[in-house]
Amino acid sequence: MKIEAKFYSEKNELYFLDGSKAELNSDKIKAYGVKWTEVGLDEDSYNEEFLANLRDKFKAMEDNGTYGFVVPECDSACDSEVQKEAFVASMKHCARRIKDCENIIGFAVPSEADPSFFMEELSAKHKHYIYFTKNSELSESNEKIVRY
Repeated sequence: MKIEAKFYSEKNELYFLDGSKAELNSDKIKAYGVKWTEVGLDEDSYNEEFLANLRDKFKAMEDNGTYGFVVPECDSACDSEVQKEAFVASMKHCARRIKDCENIIGFAVPSEADPSFFMEELSAKHKHYIYFTKNSELSESNEKIVRY
């Protein structure tokens, strides 16, 4: 199932396709934190029940005309490259489980992951995703990443 983009980003800002600016953290667009431990730390421990409930939550938002983006939260050790890759893999799995939620704009780029690797991994199957950051260095280096 291919989701059509409803937004685009330009100069670190988010816009609806009609060109009107989208206001983040408003009644219509919200950031939603998702903890690594809730998704599961590796493919042997993914919490499908949590992910199904998350999907249901996003589908209910969709029915109400509300949009959101996922903010991955690394709430476990994320020091080694192996741990960082497992974190990205978990968020990629999360993205797969919510792939039919048309109201998900994208994901925030976690500081614990290499930004290019994270975006490449998620964009492989979710080309419509827009990426978000609070990191000014990252947003300055890529005007397509939205500051929030």
